Amino acid sequence: MKDFPAELRPFAQWITDLGEGVEILVTSGIVLILSVLVPSSRLRRRVVVGANSITAAAAFIFLSVAGGGLTAALVKNVIGRARPKLLETYGHLHFEPLTFDSDFAAFPSGHSATAGAMAMSLALVFPRLRSLFIPVGVLITLSRQLVGAHWPSDTLMGWAVGAAFALWMAHVFARRRMMFFYDRDGCLRRKEGRRVMQALWKAATGGAGVAKPA
Repeated sequence: MKDFPAELRPFAQWITDLGEGVEILVTSGIVLILSVLVPSSRLRRRVVVGANSITAAAAFIFLSVAGGGLTAALVKNVIGRARPKLLETYGHLHFEPLTFDSDFAAFPSGHSATAGAMAMSLALVFPRLRSLFIPVGVLITLSRQLVGAHWPSDTLMGWAVGAAFALWMAHVFARRRMMFFYDRDGCLRRKEGRRVMQALWKAATGGAGVAKPA
């Protein structure tokens, strides 16, 4: 976008870098690794159930973000749409499928797909904070246009791919009764996990969450 103020470009670039999903993937990955290393035999049953819920949430977020991003990466290289920087050479709608060249990998936007998957997965796991996650995801998506990396249609479709993948993953988990379930009306719901973090903290610090030896 030529009219975008140059002094705001560093901020837009910082926002768009969040669309790589490194932070959320590393965080959820660490939680998954720790869940394997923590001996469940030292924890009370109630805390084990809470720990399993956190593990399921981390797995859901990780698979949603990674899967949504990889899906967009595959599709955009198959389609091969030219990026905005090639406008004067090729125009708005030029395609070179299967070139696997970054210059021809605009549709759909991979960063936007990751942003959509992050926003949707986090909103499903933490529904009370969805008013925070969704706008942040939208901001990341818009930043791809502001830095001149994508057309509006690229970012819109990228967001849709990522969000749809996360929603599909939630249904996969629900069918396995992990993290989500279906209510009597067939609507997708998140399982409740009250005071889980407090119980885990007590367990980690040797408090009431740790099972006493017989």
